[in-house]
Amino acid sequence: MIEKNKWDVIVVGGGTAGVTAAAAAGRQGARTLLVEKYGFPGGVAAHGIPFLAFFSGDGHQVVAGLAQDLVDRIAALGGTPGHSTGGVWRSGQEQPYQFAITPYDPEIYKVAAMDLLSEAGVKPLFHTILSDVLVQDQSIKQIEVVNKDGKQWLTADFFIDATGDGDLAAAAGFPFRRGNQDGRMQNASLMFTLCQVDLEAMVAAMEEQHGFSGWNEWHTRLIRGAKLDASQPGVIHVAGHMHPWLDDRSLTFTAVSAREGCVSFNITRVTGVDGSVNDDLVRAEWQERHHMVELVAAMRQNIPGFQQAIIAYAAPQIGIRESRNIIGETILTQDDVVLCRDFADTIARGSYPIDIHDPLGGKTQFVFLKNGGSYGIPYRALIPKGAQNLLVAGRCLSASHEAHGTTRIMSTAMATGEAAGTAAALLADCKAETALSIDIQLLRRTLKANGAILDLEDIRSM
Repeated sequence: MIEKNKWDVIVVGGGTAGVTAAAAAGRQGARTLLVEKYGFPGGVAAHGIPFLAFFSGDGHQVVAGLAQDLVDRIAALGGTPGHSTGGVWRSGQEQPYQFAITPYDPEIYKVAAMDLLSEAGVKPLFHTILSDVLVQDQSIKQIEVVNKDGKQWLTADFFIDATGDGDLAAAAGFPFRRGNQDGRMQNASLMFTLCQVDLEAMVAAMEEQHGFSGWNEWHTRLIRGAKLDASQPGVIHVAGHMHPWLDDRSLTFTAVSAREGCVSFNITRVTGVDGSVNDDLVRAEWQERHHMVELVAAMRQNIPGFQQAIIAYAAPQIGIRESRNIIGETILTQDDVVLCRDFADTIARGSYPIDIHDPLGGKTQFVFLKNGGSYGIPYRALIPKGAQNLLVAGRCLSASHEAHGTTRIMSTAMATGEAAGTAAALLADCKAETALSIDIQLLRRTLKANGAILDLEDIRSM
């Protein structure tokens, strides 16, 4: 008889990484429970931000597997035109450094993600938060969660922390770091979507430097491509520096548009926010929603293309770029990333440039990868130092402050989620005692069989 609250794998956090972690575990036959605070899966993926870094700077696809499955499902539901290429970073390297983006409808994403979880046999526990953990000899025995039904204790053979903030790992007492050497973390942003925007007028104003600056600088970029509701290609992505008040104040922004006239913005910034501290979150929410209203009013008044703009949507939570990162069995470094290193236990690939939004509020800092390549993410970076039956996936994996500036990207998070979920299921199936005791070649073969891209030969065969 199976105990009601006993599972093979429990994933805490149903965001970008948690969805693929749970689905991967379920597909491997593990009895899998997904604990998520919202009433839907997806986390930041449901906030209006696009997928980045499915492709490396040299134009090769480096993330596939479950992440690509999700994109295909969204497309089948009419929610994305697919991957769009054609953008170029002015990186200063000899070869053009390509930029790709995958716009999508976040509401369609939610449905596609729920379908993926359901088909994998995952039990979702929405509207539920982690409240306590019981640890013995570096092994998690039980976690306590709370929701409308009250508190309950749950147990599993293996746990996955996909909370983004490392909430489960921290509660279990495993080591972590916060921010740079001074303890400062990347700034935070509130994603919001405007409709009734004339994007062509906006781009023309950028070219004319009316309300914008730096049209020829490296950061400014423009991609035109297929949109969901237009017969002709249109602007799907634009990034640059905006001067909403027509003075020296400049806001670096990225904007994405999957449907004509509607644009999701990443433009506001708030500093000094630790996403694992509740008071900081409250302050950030208060401050950024006021910023959004003030900013949009200025855009309507001063920026061409925005005279009729309305706020159609704002994310349900402030977007946190950095909080806790576990100290793992290994730590991915800036050199590992920039020099495109691989590892014997590579279980996923990343390719986005190091992208650090200044903790002090200055300009965003970029470091590009050598020759626009990609780097491996080792399995050991998913295991907190000393942990017996806990893995992590997504933003809180073991990486330095600099390396974290690329591993936090959503496509990379989805790839590490698939790896963690697959590993947890394999470990539970063979009744392994520790996460480190996995047959790494079996894990790699399983991931490859399921479409994941792990090695350079996998890239060349795509």
